[in-house]
Amino acid sequence: MDQSNELTKRVERFVEDLISSSSLDLRAIIDDDDDGSIRVEFQGFDLPLLLGHSAELLDSMQYITRRVFADEVAEGAQIDFDASGYREARQIELELMAQKAAEKVRISKVPFVFDPMNAQDRRIIHNAIVDIEGVRTESEGDGQMRRVKILPAY
Repeated sequence: MDQSNELTKRVERFVEDLISSSSLDLRAIIDDDDDGSIRVEFQGFDLPLLLGHSAELLDSMQYITRRVFADEVAEGAQIDFDASGYREARQIELELMAQKAAEKVRISKVPFVFDPMNAQDRRIIHNAIVDIEGVRTESEGDGQMRRVKILPAY
């Protein structure tokens, strides 16, 4: 058994134990891509709990799993959690928000600050703005209060 397949099996066991311990009515479908990334897709009755409050529980479970497998993640393994296409829909939403805010900043020259968000969401905002002329982004704050600020370009 190769190392990536072994990691997938270990992640699968961990996620199943996590679900079992949580008493949530969920099941996980684990898939590993050719690039070595592991995708965990959730299904089940308790999806609304998993995705509520901007998917805090989904993000927390992903974070815990990545911490448990921190050595493998540090070596380049990617472990991503999703449910009902939430990640793609969230990316599209954030990109639209970023583009609207950037246009507003470009015209008004007044900075725009997003509410605090996780690193994954901040990265989406930064990437959405990178090719828009007249604006730039930076992150500010610490920990859970870290946020993205869109500023007029120099």
